[in-house]
Amino acid sequence: NSNAVVSKTRDNFINDNSSKYLFNSPINIDGRRVEIKSVDRFTSVQEPGIIYMKLTTIQALSNELGIVRENGLTYEELQKNKVVILADEAHHFNASTKSQKQEENSWESLLDKVRECNSSNRQFEFTATIDVDKPLVYEKYKDKIVYKYDLNRFMKDGYSKNVYRLEADNDDRSKMMNAVLLSQYRKRIAKENGIDDFKPVILFKSNRIAASENARNAFLEMIDKLDVFKLDEFLKEQNSVDLGSTTLKSMYTYWQEQDSAQTVIELKRDFKPMTTINVNDTSKDGILGNENDFKKLNTLEDTNNPIRAVFAVAKLTEGWDVLNLYDIVRLGEQPVSLVQTNSEAQLIGRGARYNPFEYNGEKSYIRRFDDSNDPRVKLLESLHYHTINDSKYISNLLKSFNKMNLISESDSDKEYNMYYAKVKDKFKFFYFPVFQFILKFDLHFYLCHLLLTVLFVNNCKSFQEQIIVQDNLSST
Repeated sequence: NSNAVVSKTRDNFINDNSSKYLFNSPINIDGRRVEIKSVDRFTSVQEPGIIYMKLTTIQALSNELGIVRENGLTYEELQKNKVVILADEAHHFNASTKSQKQEENSWESLLDKVRECNSSNRQFEFTATIDVDKPLVYEKYKDKIVYKYDLNRFMKDGYSKNVYRLEADNDDRSKMMNAVLLSQYRKRIAKENGIDDFKPVILFKSNRIAASENARNAFLEMIDKLDVFKLDEFLKEQNSVDLGSTTLKSMYTYWQEQDSAQTVIELKRDFKPMTTINVNDTSKDGILGNENDFKKLNTLEDTNNPIRAVFAVAKLTEGWDVLNLYDIVRLGEQPVSLVQTNSEAQLIGRGARYNPFEYNGEKSYIRRFDDSNDPRVKLLESLHYHTINDSKYISNLLKSFNKMNLISESDSDKEYNMYYAKVKDKFKFFYFPVFQFILKFDLHFYLCHLLLTVLFVNNCKSFQEQIIVQDNLSST
């Protein structure tokens, strides 16, 4: 669906010099050496042992087949060849499942025509977003699903990082400093465990391009002006506040026991202009539309790629393959709507892909520290999402996670029991307006709190829904 996905796929299948190349070279299938060759048109005489692959976006294919041009692909040419269509991000092609009436020029119709050019043609679709609970989608795919592997099963089977939410009331500078210290803490833990070339990456996500650019400038200024006094003051201040995060508490304690001068030198070395990148997205291809940015972003795992921090108005839901993303930081004022949290959940799901680092001389493609007694090494297999502590936002974020079956946990050590209650109509229409009236006259908060609590308890009729009460009423 985008040039970014095509470029990424080219590295996967064609470029054997790429770290993202999928095969051992040379490719051997059933004792035969096989070559994958990229082509614009299929040859009339095909050589044995060669798989001819045309990589294109659905938009480009539509334009090519819609207008006859010199050296362009035609339906007549397709009739002469047996073709297998591999449709990635296939949810984009399902136009007829979104409307009862299918337009002839829809992308789905285009693929139907290509497939029907030869009775031997086959089409395989791949997507992480298939709404089989919708009647039209179900009817289309009920007898066509070859394999369904939901994200929650993928995560439970150990093929992803564990995902944790760091919910705090910190300002953006504190969030950025926490992310830097946590990222460097991970790098230190890896080094202590003999894991070389471990390079955790941070994504700082803003809502607007100007805000993203300002965030990077503020970040570089913060690191440039960092000294021993500022670092010690930050650690002392943060550690004195009960943030409720087990990870941050462990991290603060660790850094307070280290040589602060050496820590400052290390942070200035690892986080500087040449190790950070600001990538502004385009409406068509997202932030991967820029070729230079794409190369840097698609090779973040490479040892010769210095990038440690990415600043973006992040449209990274498709086309970005990254394995060593360990922290995503939500910066600035942003919407708390479901539309926003759905986008964030997709980004987190992409960042949760497992990083197969080498440990004790072996690579693993599933988590190996889940049962470890050392909680620190678990950070090497965990993604942290640094976000705001806002009840409406967290509620919508959890709904978005549930929608895509993404498993996450709060990093907080504070546990609450949640109760749901439905109140009588007279409470909603009489007592609550009275409570609001009292608030306007600025009476003491606890008097209002006590009044509301008494009225609520006296008027609850069933524990069902509508109002949530926490055990710790003082935090309600």
